[in-house]
Amino acid sequence: MFKIIFMGTADFGGPVLEKLADIKENQVMVITQPDRPQGRGKKILPTPIKKIALDRGLEVFQPENINDEESTKKIKEFNPDIILVVAYGQILSGHILNIPKIGCINIHGSLLPKYRGAAPINRAIINGERETGITFMFMKEKVDAGEIIFQEKIDILPDETCGELYCRLSALSARSLPKLLEKIKSGKIERISQDNKLVTFARKMNKEDGKIDWSDKGEKVYNLIRGTIPYPGAFTYYKGRKLKITRARFLDDYQGKADTGSVSPQPGSVVKTEKDAILISTGDKGVIKVLRLIPAGSKELTARQFVNGYQIKAGDVVGE
Repeated sequence: MFKIIFMGTADFGGPVLEKLADIKENQVMVITQPDRPQGRGKKILPTPIKKIALDRGLEVFQPENINDEESTKKIKEFNPDIILVVAYGQILSGHILNIPKIGCINIHGSLLPKYRGAAPINRAIINGERETGITFMFMKEKVDAGEIIFQEKIDILPDETCGELYCRLSALSARSLPKLLEKIKSGKIERISQDNKLVTFARKMNKEDGKIDWSDKGEKVYNLIRGTIPYPGAFTYYKGRKLKITRARFLDDYQGKADTGSVSPQPGSVVKTEKDAILISTGDKGVIKVLRLIPAGSKELTARQFVNGYQIKAGDVVGE
């Protein structure tokens, strides 16, 4: 039997915790962030991980600071074999990292050493990667720099959004958990050093990262849109009003006739409005087919609703 502390906060770790709770021979304690105000009403709500832990009858600890004296004492008293960390949200001190007998293990949503940092899933899509995966690794004080235990790869699908890939990687993490526990049980656990020459970083996303530059090539614009759904959201402007694009498709070599009659409209021009879409030009022959969007201060609209309500037409320019 292993004594395992699971540290997590975001819903990314939910399937892993559920899988861990299903393996009855393990004794599990859960550490998650304190309940915080959430949503428009700022109601104080538990983390997704706390909800799962309480449903499964697991002990829950919610320190403001994981590295303070009380937290350290609590972790030492539990005497864990492993601390398993999945999207927890606090950095562990060297002192905490040294407590478990086998070590602190993190599940990270990229194929390390690529995309160390807070937003590996967003950045992989934005940068046009064709594959990604998850990395199980031993933790050390330098973030995402520990020795790799093993990795699982998956292809990034052509129209996949960040939210969709996030869910697939979360499910992959849960499916891979028994492999980790088997390696630990057998004592055949690898420790593969990361190649520092191959390191790239995925800094935290902010709202301005979603701003569309229509003069970029069409594929780059589309990758930005996909890679920022649902957060922080790709946006542009129309007649001074901010528009967030929530669903789109990419036509990589648009051969249709522009309603404006222009052979090569300027980037950001509305090429055409269709029954279910607004076609917008980019810096090459690629065209973004906008299907759903949210005007500032409004609810989400279909392209058709937006055309009818805002009278956008071929020849108009967005992004200004």
